[in-house]
Amino acid sequence: MSSRHDGRDDDSSGHEHEAFKFTISAGKVTAAFELDDGVWESESIDDDGSETYVVEGTEVVRTEVKPFGTEITRYADVDGDGTYLRVSEQWAVSPGANGTVPNRRDDDSSGHERKAFKFTIVDSKVTAAFELDDGVWESESIDDDGSETYVVEGTEVVRTEVKPFGTEITRYADVDGDGTYLRVSEQWIVSPGANGTVPKFSGILRFSPTDSDDAIAVRAGEDCSGGRGSDDFVIRDASHLRIDDFSSLEHDTLVFDTGLGLTSREHLASFVTDIHQEGTNFIVNFGSDVSITLVGVQPDHISWDDVSVLS
Repeated sequence: MSSRHDGRDDDSSGHEHEAFKFTISAGKVTAAFELDDGVWESESIDDDGSETYVVEGTEVVRTEVKPFGTEITRYADVDGDGTYLRVSEQWAVSPGANGTVPNRRDDDSSGHERKAFKFTIVDSKVTAAFELDDGVWESESIDDDGSETYVVEGTEVVRTEVKPFGTEITRYADVDGDGTYLRVSEQWIVSPGANGTVPKFSGILRFSPTDSDDAIAVRAGEDCSGGRGSDDFVIRDASHLRIDDFSSLEHDTLVFDTGLGLTSREHLASFVTDIHQEGTNFIVNFGSDVSITLVGVQPDHISWDDVSVLS
């Protein structure tokens, strides 16, 4: 596979998806741990007031006093398995700070390369929803017939929509408190006795990877990337899709769960109109309107054995 997989480890000096755990008692963090080479190592917590932890829903917020000001780090346990990922970091420089101070004062992800959303929240209720489209916040309609509901849970907004096959549950998080939300997970739950062609996978799909085996949502207009472990990239959109960090060496799989009636890999292959290499990217076209680009994948590092068809 490509060289981007070489030398990846769990130490804090280089891995981009570090994992953490916290012991939480009576709503307070009493111990912290970081995964280092497969072992949970205890992290000291300063008790002189220079370092504080606050629990906010499914997130832990760590504030540490630095010579230049404060460093604020947010950790999220998006699927409730007890393992937290660092989702944002902010360096707030104190006025008049001397010496060397960081040039970056805001979170790296503030550019929102993924789809971004905003919500108007009044008395803990969502009254309006917006999606960023070509730099403009476009209003999203909210059905008032009961088929679509929003619930505010801490720093997250949970949207539930009734579909012909059952329900779709989407979670959005404002990880850095700037009022902009990103999708963190999605789940499609099929109702008993649903008729017609329906999706088969009912687990939680992530929009950000972890160091474990993940089911990753592949969506048009979203940055899609895997992490360590064997990841399933679940494809439900018939659109132009782009996947980074796909590795057959790590037993990653492309899972087609489109609900469009696909029955097998052979059936899927019958819709392929072109397969070619463009630079370091492997591209599969299904006509002019649908394609999958695997970033950094060479032809001899992908085969139909890496594909699964559910629906």
